[in-house]
Amino acid sequence: MKTALLTIVMLFSPNACKTVEQDVFADYLVLAPADSNIKYNPKINAFVNLYNQLEDNALADNVAKAYAEKLYFNDTVVTLHDQQALQKYLQHTQEALDSMQFEVLDTYEKNNDVLVRWSMRTQFTILGQQRDVHSIGISHLRFDSDGKIVLHQDYWDSTQGFYQHVPIIGGFLRWIKNGLRDY
Repeated sequence: MKTALLTIVMLFSPNACKTVEQDVFADYLVLAPADSNIKYNPKINAFVNLYNQLEDNALADNVAKAYAEKLYFNDTVVTLHDQQALQKYLQHTQEALDSMQFEVLDTYEKNNDVLVRWSMRTQFTILGQQRDVHSIGISHLRFDSDGKIVLHQDYWDSTQGFYQHVPIIGGFLRWIKNGLRDY
């Protein structure tokens, strides 16, 4: 009974089990650093501009420059199928963030597909507490004949980058991660 009560208290505390490492990607970036001579593939310029300027007021124009009208978008949080839904989702994201920095680490291309390895740092406030979150990931982008993105599939740890900072869910996820740290 005492263990169940302690677990419930931990789950409902916004700071529960806050001992997960702050920047788990430092070791990764030492072993797999950004390409210091990176030259952006022209195909991804509109993509990079959009996410580098997500806080910009020209969000609708930037989405239209990067994405086709009909698309497949999955960032491990949502799946969307058209430009209008993506614009609405990114506008909501834009409103929720205090700031965001997006850095391309390197790219790999084959035909109409480009893999973009990236690092992203976001700052946001939740329940009055400032969060600074660093994530790394890979986006698989496929382009149509007009050079617009028709497929965008992200591969990243959404528990580290987002869910562990959500009240209740975050406490539970941090509790699980901390229990597995010795393995």
